[in-house]
Amino acid sequence: MLFTGKLEYPIGLDISPLSLKLVQFHKKRGKARIQALDKINLPPGLIVGGEIKNKPEVAKILKEFIDKPKYGRVTSDRAIVCLPETKTFAKLIEVERGPNNLADIIEAEIEKHVPMLMDEIYYDWQVVERKKDLYSVLIGAAPRKIVDEYNALFNDVDLLVEAMEIEPLSLARSLLKEESPGFPAKDDKNYILIDMGATRTSLVFYSKNTILFTVSLSISGENITNNIAETLKISRDQAEIAKILCGLDEEKAEGVIRKILFQTMAELNAKINEGIKYYNSYFTDRGPISQIVLCGGGANIRGITEMIRQAANIEVKKGDSLVNLSEPDKALELFGKVFSVSSEADSQNTPQDHSLTFATAIGLGLRGLFIDNI
Repeated sequence: MLFTGKLEYPIGLDISPLSLKLVQFHKKRGKARIQALDKINLPPGLIVGGEIKNKPEVAKILKEFIDKPKYGRVTSDRAIVCLPETKTFAKLIEVERGPNNLADIIEAEIEKHVPMLMDEIYYDWQVVERKKDLYSVLIGAAPRKIVDEYNALFNDVDLLVEAMEIEPLSLARSLLKEESPGFPAKDDKNYILIDMGATRTSLVFYSKNTILFTVSLSISGENITNNIAETLKISRDQAEIAKILCGLDEEKAEGVIRKILFQTMAELNAKINEGIKYYNSYFTDRGPISQIVLCGGGANIRGITEMIRQAANIEVKKGDSLVNLSEPDKALELFGKVFSVSSEADSQNTPQDHSLTFATAIGLGLRGLFIDNI
């Protein structure tokens, strides 16, 4: 890796079982712009369920990935990385104010809320709100084994980890203008962020500038694509095109793809409504959910926003993972150029927004910029 001597912002690095994504930003005349950008697919079996099964091979791929991105040049040896969503825990809790040390009180509360033993996790917390008799505290935790595995991987490629984040934080930073340091005032909107990824789907309940809780689902883009391919006896690439281009539209392909997707969507809508019911039971003081925001590759499926809207009776929109950049239109154009011929689906003019699959990496990359602006 070649690095300059001037101040450079850290890489946002998103590692999942099936892919690596990186985004690095820089500032020019006070505007945030993309310095480096890339995504590659990983061979199956190297990372399984968030656990690194073949560290030497992953390290080799990661080093080459950082050395030669598709766009730009990586100019930092520092990174903000995301821990596997399925292995992490995040929740807003309330603790009573009292004479005891707050850190000791929160540690005792974490034992009640986190489904892992205290000596097997790393945890962090942040006071979100101070009330008369209570603290509202956002807690996050991850298994020591996973964190140590990832640290060892980054050491092997001479990458200094500036921070490890749980994914909901980076998603919110990417998708919501409220997370920007320049946002004019505290916002009262409540959101559900839905990340429909290749290996899983996650729901993030966000209210008044903080995460409340998360839900992880086994629904995955890969399973949907494979199901279409097996049912229709077509190739995986053809199935991916059909998933995005036809989707849930009854008029496309005589509604055949919609029928295949219907059971998965029914499961997703049921989980969304379960989460809303939990939210309404425990967070009534925050008001109703204002909007559902979609990201990840699944957000490109035709008709998905309308189907979720009908089931949840809440406004649904496809997210904008570039909303907190200085020049989002130019960034979107860049994504189109870099990934315009990355798959057979693109060659068929399939309407895909590739930046939606980068929401986590973008949010990680923005962390350094946001801290710089505080």
